Amino acid sequence: MKRRSRRSIRGSHIVILSLAALVLAAGSHPARGLYAQGGAHISGAGISKAGRDTRKLTVAAQAPAGSSTASGTVQFIHNSPAGLSRFRGTVTCLSVNGGVAQISGGIDKGETATGALLDGKSYAITINVSGSPQSFSLPTVGESVGPCSGGSAQTVQVTEDGFKLQ
Repeated sequence: MKRRSRRSIRGSHIVILSLAALVLAAGSHPARGLYAQGGAHISGAGISKAGRDTRKLTVAAQAPAGSSTASGTVQFIHNSPAGLSRFRGTVTCLSVNGGVAQISGGIDKGETATGALLDGKSYAITINVSGSPQSFSLPTVGESVGPCSGGSAQTVQVTEDGFKLQ
């Protein structure tokens, strides 16, 4: 049986650790598209505070490589002088182009500040993680919102926390 020298064992560990670091660095690039090997994943919470308005978007969603079909959860809260609007739902579509993610799905439970129920409606939101600061759109909500169609044109800047796109 051959014995390896300590020097050759140390050298092989350095090579393995270097390769592992390279793989991890490549996999965490924020501008990777949805069709990157391994699919797409977005997670985090973005809080936007402006005056007396606070909006919070929390997302955890993933899609397999080569597909926009996704799974995950979303929660949106808007606390304003007019009242509290909020919903929670499931993610059924995730599309990533560069550092911009579009998510959509169904609302499980929700209501507007005026008391209108959102249960059973669809939503779509756009999240830009490549900007500095990050931003997200206000949700588009309706009876039938197109898959990964994106949120409203109105966006808000993330002032606290943030999203991670992989």
